[in-house]
Amino acid sequence: MSESPYVHSAAEGVVESSMGLYSVPAYVSFLQQNRTREQALAIYEQRIADALAIYTEFSHAFVERCCPCCGAQERADLEPFQGIYCVAKCMRCTTAYVTPCPPPAVLGHYYSQCRCNGMLGDLLKARQRSGDRIISDRVRFLLTLIDEYLLGRARIRILEVGCNSGGLLSELKAALHASDLLHRCELTGIDIDASAIARNEDRDLTLHAASAEEFAAGSGGVFDLIIHFELIEHLFDPHGFMVATKKLMSDGGLHHFHTPNALGMDNQALGYNSFRALAHGIFPPMHLQAFTPQNIGHFAMRSGYSIVQMDTPGNFDVDMVANWLPKDAMDSPFIHIHQLPREHLAIFQQWLKVLGASSHMRCTLRS
Repeated sequence: MSESPYVHSAAEGVVESSMGLYSVPAYVSFLQQNRTREQALAIYEQRIADALAIYTEFSHAFVERCCPCCGAQERADLEPFQGIYCVAKCMRCTTAYVTPCPPPAVLGHYYSQCRCNGMLGDLLKARQRSGDRIISDRVRFLLTLIDEYLLGRARIRILEVGCNSGGLLSELKAALHASDLLHRCELTGIDIDASAIARNEDRDLTLHAASAEEFAAGSGGVFDLIIHFELIEHLFDPHGFMVATKKLMSDGGLHHFHTPNALGMDNQALGYNSFRALAHGIFPPMHLQAFTPQNIGHFAMRSGYSIVQMDTPGNFDVDMVANWLPKDAMDSPFIHIHQLPREHLAIFQQWLKVLGASSHMRCTLRS
């Protein structure tokens, strides 16, 4: 292999080339910031075991669905997940989705009884105790949204759907306090897991054990900013969820969420039947539909929203492909990625974000 044309200088994040010195953001390692190789393998293997168990016990109760993004019926068959869960591709908007699909009652059993979810919960709690960069990045972006779109409102009412025990809301509260905005804000969270709500230790937060549909039907209030993270890919009826949350929004309010990008590098290099450190957009009974920057437009318009902004800020694609793409995957365009110097990979990470090609998607809609 030829010598790298890029040489790190003594200053971290500065690279020297024939064109001079320029700044490069630090390389972000999935294995250092999210989970270890051993943790990733253990969670993946348990997820597969739980997925097979759910299919064996409940597949007789699975329900046919139309496209969860655009509502079209026409579809083509894709490769089944683990050889058993049927996956389809919408012929109108190209969304990949699971059908027949586990209905809400079966999904409730999966999330409350299957061991993989408890393993992930323990990992997330440990990360939160040690200072979770992912939560901190989300909070910083929410402050930017508030500053850019909502500062003109006398009161700023914020609802997190799927708040778990309130960890992100608690950090957002602290950030709003530091920005001298907390006195103008109301923070509310809902989650279908009553045990998670009971674990909340921040008594300044208002948390409810309810689904979005239940909360909207019960006149839960009106909110200027509704947020959720890695949620809509889990839902049996994401369109119904968006319609329900729209009833909770103030005029001109914002709906902000994160979801995997099925067209991102990680999801393209490692398919849904490959070993993966993070779940693909298709990974039943957990992930039931795969979103992309293209089908989000269909999804938003069908639910009565317009897109304010959308990007793919994820950092982990390069590291995950470099670590887990099989070395014998000779037909993959990424086969040699693990051989690149780290400074090249850091630049690659930035390119993916700028080009909208990361497998982590961030969307802001307006009602």
